[in-house]
Amino acid sequence: MIKTKRLKISLLEEEHLEDLRKMRNDPTTNHWLTDITPISKEAQKEWFKKIQLDKSKMYLVIEKPHKENIVGITMPTNSSTLFSFFFKTLFSKTPDDFVGILRSDKWDRINRSVRIGIDIASKYRGQGYGTEAFGAFIEYLFKQQNINRVWFLVAEKNKVAQKLYKKLGFKQEGKQREALFRDGKYHSYLMFSMLKKEWSSYATSFIKATRSKKRNE
Repeated sequence: MIKTKRLKISLLEEEHLEDLRKMRNDPTTNHWLTDITPISKEAQKEWFKKIQLDKSKMYLVIEKPHKENIVGITMPTNSSTLFSFFFKTLFSKTPDDFVGILRSDKWDRINRSVRIGIDIASKYRGQGYGTEAFGAFIEYLFKQQNINRVWFLVAEKNKVAQKLYKKLGFKQEGKQREALFRDGKYHSYLMFSMLKKEWSSYATSFIKATRSKKRNE
């Protein structure tokens, strides 16, 4: 698990699939993705089964954790109410909020390169969660997985995403011309990448701003 100041990042599990499906079917999420086909519940489950066996892909869930709460506890003043006390005492945990996902594929273990991506649910956009999660993921890949190069494609029209990537220090290195058909027109993809040695200049300030006080598990 990766922990930042506000988030926790862990492997995508079956319990997260419905939140993922809803986010993926949201037009504000899938508009600039390669495939905008709506996903059914059954299709989502079949997809999850396949990626479980695919070592070239890794999907992580981004969550905003809640503290465990103990509610409704009132110690009985009379021994006759002790039995009732145990039934009325409730221990509850508020489910963590689904913020989005981090994805990686096209792992090249020989040349130490991997393609990465991020999707943030609409209600959490514009609050710095994307920067916090993506930066933590990059740090993990460089420092724990010994990756040397991370890269991705982004639609040329997706200016919001490009702003995030440039903020983290990614460099544009190419273009796939008219590779995406959307809104009745062909659009180009831009390729961005970052090398491990380039991340070091951004890492210190990023970690200081976003790292949890608790050590990553």
